[in-house]
Order: sequence, then C-alpha cells, then structure tokens
Amino acid sequence: MMKFLLSEKAVLTFTALYTAAFTAYFIVNFNVEFIGYIGVIVFVFALLYGTLDKTRIPASLLWGISIWGLLHMMGGSVPTGDGVLYTWRMVTLFDGGGEFYILKFDQFVHAYLYAVVALLFLHLLRNYLGQKHPPLLIGFIALMAALGVGAVNEIIEFVAVLLVPDNGVGGYYNTLLDIVFNFTGAILAVLGFYLFHGSAKRGK
Repeated sequence: MMKFLLSEKAVLTFTALYTAAFTAYFIVNFNVEFIGYIGVIVFVFALLYGTLDKTRIPASLLWGISIWGLLHMMGGSVPTGDGVLYTWRMVTLFDGGGEFYILKFDQFVHAYLYAVVALLFLHLLRNYLGQKHPPLLIGFIALMAALGVGAVNEIIEFVAVLLVPDNGVGGYYNTLLDIVFNFTGAILAVLGFYLFHGSAKRGK
C-alpha cells in the first residue's frame, strides 16, 4: 500500500471533507449536473494519488487542484445576486451584453485552474525529460497539454447540456470565453514559472 506524506494526507483529507459535504448538498437539491462533476473530482484525485510514487507531484500543486475543486463546488451552489457564484460579475472590464461579459467568477476560476494544470504538466515534463530539451519546447508542450484538458472539460460541459435540460453551462460566448481564460491562465503560469526560475538562477 502506498504511503503518503503528512502534507499529501492533509490535502486528501481536506478534499474528501468538502467533497462529501457538497455531494450531500447536491443530492438533496437534486443537482444532477454537479453530482456528475463530483465524479470528475473523485476520478482526478484517485488518478493523482494513485500515481504519486511515480509523478512526485509537490503538495503545493495538490493544494492548487484541491482549491479548484472547492471553488468549482462553491460556484455551483453559493447564491449571489446574479444567481449562483459562477455567474457573479466580479468587476466590469468589458460588457458586450448578455454572456459577453468580463470578469465573472467562472472566468476567474477557469484562468486559475488552467494555470495550475499548466504548472502540473510543466512538473511532469521536467520530471521525465529533465534538462534534455529547451525550456521553450517544454513550456509550449505544457501549454498545449493544458489547453487539451480544457477542451475535454468543454466536451464534458457539452454532454451536460445534452443530458441535463436545466443546466448552467451557458452558450457560445460562454464557451469561447472559457477557452480564452483557459489560455490566459495557462500561458501566464508558464511564463511566470520560467521568469521566476530564470531570475532565481541569476540571483545565485
């Protein structure tokens, strides 16, 4: 049986507690869409923790993914003046009417999540490839991999639209803005990672 570090156990315990709480909440409220998303979170953490001995994902990234799960669950359940937290208009940076609005909580969560996903892929690529390949190539692959995960997420949301008539997924503008914020979060994370590590090396 795989043994986990105390920091890894802390992330897993925190995630299990909020997942159990929100599962009960969504079942009571018969929120089929988010019950499905609970399954996705369980699958993601089962995959992460089942491969930790090989991937050696740092606790900071595990916390980052866990916090995303919490934000996601809160987004579909916490009521706001705009509906639920996901539709909360945090600040008006652009208002084109209807769904064409920036910045909503949903967009912030997308940018945050794919920043974490990009950093996760950077870790995996650097862990397996080491310093054999140029940083530009590793960064580009991590960016494309993160966007690929984002595409799978949009497919899952499309399935939710087909199966759950009363869903909160949104329309065309929402989907494309999700992709834009996925890209924004991922590329900022990749650039930030190399800028930070470049300045750290120069400071030695």
